[in-house]
Amino acid sequence: MIDWAAAALACRRANAAYIIPQDQAESAFEALGDTFIGQFQNSSHQAVLSADDQGNTHLSISGTRASALKLMDIFADVSLEPVSIGGGTITQGVVEGMQKMWDWVHATVPDGDVIHVSGHSLGGSRSQASPAFIEASRLGVIHSFAAPKFIGADFFAAHADVVARMVCVLSGGDGWASWPWFDARWQARPPIDHVWLKDGTGAYQMIPGPQWPNGWVFADHDIDRYQARLDAVAAAVTTA
Repeated sequence: MIDWAAAALACRRANAAYIIPQDQAESAFEALGDTFIGQFQNSSHQAVLSADDQGNTHLSISGTRASALKLMDIFADVSLEPVSIGGGTITQGVVEGMQKMWDWVHATVPDGDVIHVSGHSLGGSRSQASPAFIEASRLGVIHSFAAPKFIGADFFAAHADVVARMVCVLSGGDGWASWPWFDARWQARPPIDHVWLKDGTGAYQMIPGPQWPNGWVFADHDIDRYQARLDAVAAAVTTA
C-alpha cells in the first residue's frame, strides 16, 4: 500500500535536493517542514540530509545538475560500463563516488538510525543503489522518481527485501527514464509494480516495472512535472 502523501513529500524533497546554494537548500527543506541537517556536494554528487517532524531521517539525492553545467553529472549518465558491487552490477557512472557520499551519511547520522532515501533521475538510480552502501536493516522506504535503467536485475535480486519496500515512479512517456535506450546490458527495472503517472488530473496506473513501455517525451522527465502529477494523485486519493 503506497502512502501517497509520503510519496508526494519525497518528490518535493528530491526536487529541493537540486538547489545548490546551501542556505537556499536549507530554506527549501524547512519550508517542507523538515529540519535541515546538512548538504553534501562535490563535482558529481549532491545530497541533503533532513529530519521530518516525526524524527525520521531522509537522504535526498540530486539528479543531473545540467542547468548548472555540472559536467561530471552528465558524464555519469553516459558512463555505462558495468561495475560489480553489492552482489550485482550497476553502471560505473552511478556508483563512482557514491562511497564518499555514504561515508558522509554514516559520519553524520547516528549508528543504527533508519534512513529513508529519495531521488530523481540519476538521483533515483543512486537511491535504488543504496543497499550497496548501507545494511538493509537501516534502510527505510526508497522513493525513486524517473530513474533510468542503470542497475542490473542481479542487483535487484540480491536485495529483494529492500526492493519490496521501494516506491518507484515513472511519468508519461519520460524519454530520459527510458535511457539507455538500446544498450542490451541495461534494460532492467526493479521487479515491482511502479506508479505510472498519466497526466496532471490525478490519473495513474500501477504497472510492473519491466513492462513499462519507455517513451520519447523528454518534457515528462522534468521533476516539476513529476511533482505536480504526484501531488494531483495524492489530492485525489485524499478526497476520494
